[in-house]
Amino acid sequence: MKQNSLQKYAILLLCMSAGMADVIGYLGLGHVLTANMTGNIVLLGIAVARAQEFVVFRSLLALLGFIAGNAIAAHMIGHVKTKNGWSPRVTAVLTVESILLLLFAILMISPLAGQFSTLLIVLLAIAMGMQTTAARRIGIAGISTTVLTNNLAAVVEDAVSIFHRIRHVNARSLVRSLSADSYLRAGAVVIYLGGVILAALLFHHIPMVAVWIPVLVVAGVTLQAHIAAWGKREYLESDADKH
Repeated sequence: MKQNSLQKYAILLLCMSAGMADVIGYLGLGHVLTANMTGNIVLLGIAVARAQEFVVFRSLLALLGFIAGNAIAAHMIGHVKTKNGWSPRVTAVLTVESILLLLFAILMISPLAGQFSTLLIVLLAIAMGMQTTAARRIGIAGISTTVLTNNLAAVVEDAVSIFHRIRHVNARSLVRSLSADSYLRAGAVVIYLGGVILAALLFHHIPMVAVWIPVLVVAGVTLQAHIAAWGKREYLESDADKH
């Protein structure tokens, strides 16, 4: 399978992991969202209006952790750009994210999880912030792994475009004419939702299993990126051009 195709599947898997992380945070850490900051800011605003200090504290922790993750990832990646967007520095960011998710899972299943709730929120939010910046730098089909709103809007725009063209061409020609990006954006929405449903079911019945799936998904993507050296040749070429 071509490298570009594998990277597209990888970005979809990262979408699934983000959806699962939000469910785990919401159900297991006091109704806080650690990946979807739009929703988290809404919850923060409601908590402020209702003077729910503890909820405000947790939501703020998630927001600050997410921002810290963004900043760490942006610093690690720098201004390096490769032809397809996936550079060794992006892989390095995902490696750190995998470690953070591993620490999160270990603490989450420990008997002392309740005492580490604050740390758990911060760890998960930093991991999701790092993933968001990494996905933005990869730039495949404009997909954000943690912001479903943008992905959904893109899918609707693609659907409107299809509706406009369907009057002039037959269905078979239309399917062939659709870009791979259109299918990817639709796939991102579906797999994000699938990850949410899967995490909710597992967390209700076997929570010990639910917390490990995002770890395995992100670690698997990272391992494949390391093995295939995604973006390494382009990175070396761009670095040589500077000198």
